[in-house]
Parts: sequence; structure tokens; C-alpha cells
Amino acid sequence: MLLTSSISAALAVAQVGKKGNANAGWLPICGQVPKFCDQVTGALIAGFVALVLYVLLLLYSLHSVVDPFLLQKS
Repeated sequence: MLLTSSISAALAVAQVGKKGNANAGWLPICGQVPKFCDQVTGALIAGFVALVLYVLLLLYSLHSVVDPFLLQKS
């Protein structure tokens, strides 16, 4: 839950940095500071990789816990 919310927040910051917000008077920053957008992109990629690894670890753990119960004979 915390991982997905942090990725969502990073996506929101990336969107504002790339396109700006005309209502708030914020200009796009990627044209002025391209290194910022590269770092945000790297952080988003790392976040999505971490999310995939977390889901795989969760599924493996569930399989390890539930599998002995499925193999028992009644």
C-alpha cells in the first residue's frame, strides 16, 4: 500500500514537472532542468521494478504458506 502510494505521488510530481499547471501558474520545468526529469524517470522505473518484485515475493510467500495445506490428505 505504501509502495503504490509513493509511486502515485512520484507520478503526480512527474506530470507537473513535465506539463506544468496553468491554473496554479507553474511552468513546465523539464525544458529548463532536464536532469530533474531524468532523475524522476529513473525513480519511477525503480519504483515500478520494486512493485513487481514485491508482488512476486508476496505470491511466492502465499504459495509457500498455502501449499502444505493443499497437499494434506484428509
